[in-house]
Amino acid sequence: MGAAPDPSSSSPPPVRQTPALADRPRWASLHLWQIQWVRDLLVIAAIIAVVYVGYLIRVVTVPLLLGLLLAYLFEPLVRWLRTRRVCSRQVAAIGIIAFAALIIVLPVTLGSTFAIAQGVRSVRDIAGNLARVQKSVAAPGDETLRSAVPKGAWLEIRDFLVEKPADPAVSPSPTPLSPDQPATLDPQAPAPAEGIMQRLTDGQSTREVARSAIDWLGTHIGDISAAIGKSVATGGADAARAALSTLGSIGLLIFQAGLTAVFFYFLSTGWGQVQETWQRFVPDARRTRVQSVLAQMDRAIAGFVRGRVTISFILGVTLTILYWLAGVPAPLVLGPIVGILFLIPYVHGVGVPIAMLLMWLEGVRGPIIAPDLAAASGGWWYILAAPVFIYMVAQVLDDWVLSPMIQGKATDLAIPTIVFASLAGGALGGIYGLLLAIPVAACLRILMKEFFWPRLKAWARGEVSDLLPIGRE
Repeated sequence: MGAAPDPSSSSPPPVRQTPALADRPRWASLHLWQIQWVRDLLVIAAIIAVVYVGYLIRVVTVPLLLGLLLAYLFEPLVRWLRTRRVCSRQVAAIGIIAFAALIIVLPVTLGSTFAIAQGVRSVRDIAGNLARVQKSVAAPGDETLRSAVPKGAWLEIRDFLVEKPADPAVSPSPTPLSPDQPATLDPQAPAPAEGIMQRLTDGQSTREVARSAIDWLGTHIGDISAAIGKSVATGGADAARAALSTLGSIGLLIFQAGLTAVFFYFLSTGWGQVQETWQRFVPDARRTRVQSVLAQMDRAIAGFVRGRVTISFILGVTLTILYWLAGVPAPLVLGPIVGILFLIPYVHGVGVPIAMLLMWLEGVRGPIIAPDLAAASGGWWYILAAPVFIYMVAQVLDDWVLSPMIQGKATDLAIPTIVFASLAGGALGGIYGLLLAIPVAACLRILMKEFFWPRLKAWARGEVSDLLPIGRE
C-alpha cells in the first residue's frame, strides 16, 4: 500500500485573478454615446441635420412655420372671440383666413402689380429725360435738342449745365498760341481727375460736378431701364420661358399660401395642445422660471410684431393715400416703402427729400384736386410744404394715436438699441432680418437680464466658479 501524498511536497496550480468591475476605470465601462461631449456633438449634429432637411423641404416647412407664426399672432383675437362666445375656434380661424384672402391678399396683389408698373414707368421716364439732357448738353447750340427736353426741372437742369458764352467786354478770351510758340504747362496745375468726389477736392466748379453727376446717373439708370425693359418685354423663346416661369412661380405661391392656411387652421384650433407639447419638455424644477421668462418674451414679441408691424402697415396705407392726393409720383411705391421704414426710428424721414425730388422732377404744382395751386409762384413752396406736412401727419398718427393704442412700450428697448438692431438685421438678412431684428434683440435682452447678468455678478463675487449660466454650481 502506497504512502499518501504529502501536501507540502507540491503547490496547487495558480488561479487567474479577474479584476473586479469596480476596480476598472469608469470610462472603460461606458458606451461611446454615454460620454458627455460625444452626446453634445451628436445633439448639435442632429439639430444641424434637422435644419438642413427642413431647408431641403422648405416648400412644406416654410408654410408650416408661417402657419405657426400666424396662429401665435392671432391667438389673442381667437381667444377673445372664444371667451366672449362670439364664435368657436374653428369659425374664428376660417373667418381670419377668409378676411386675409379678400381684404389683404387680393388688394396687396393688385397694388403690387400697379406699383411695379408705376416703378417701371418712373424709371423709364427719368432715364429718357436724363438722356435728352445729356444730348442737349453735348450740343448746346442745337435748339431742336433743347426743345426736346421737358419743361420745368429738366429744362432748368439743362440750362444750368450749359455754360453761357462769356461777354467779351467783361472777360475777353485769351489770345491763342501761335504754332511756333511752345505751350508751357504750369507745374502747380492739378492733374485731370475722374469722379465727382475728386472734382470736388480739386476745386472744380459746381457746374462740372453736376454735369458729372448727370452723366453717372444717365449711364446707370439707362442700364437699369434697359434691364427692366428686357425683362418686361422679351421676344420669342425668351418671352415663352419668362411666361412659363412666371406661371410656375404664381402656382407655387398659391400652393404655399393654401398650405399655410391649412396649417394655420389646425394649429389655431389646437393651440392648447401646441402649448402642452412644448411645456412637456420643460423640467418641473425650472418650469416656473421658464414660464416667467417666456411670458416676458411673449410681451416683447407681441409688442413689436402685433404692434409695430401693424402700425407700419396702417401708416403705409395712409402715406400711399396722402402721396396720391398730394400728386407725388409713384405713390404705390413710395408709400409702402416709407411705411416699412417706420419700423426703424427716424429713418422714415428719408421719404421727405425723396418726395420733394420726385415732385420737382415731375413738375408737380399742386394736389390732384388743384393741379395748378402753386403754379403762379413756380410751385416751389408746395413742393417743400406737401411732403413735410404728410410726414408730420404720419408722425403724429404714430406717436399719439397708433403706438399708445396698439404697441405701447412692450419691447422696453432704448432707441439706440432699436436703431442698431434694425440696421444690423437689415444688413444681414434684408427685409426678413429687419422684421426679426427687434424681437430677437428684445428676447436677448431678457435672457441677459434673467440669466447671464446675475451669473456674471455671482462669478465676480466669487460665489460660483463657472461664468456661464449653463455651468454647474
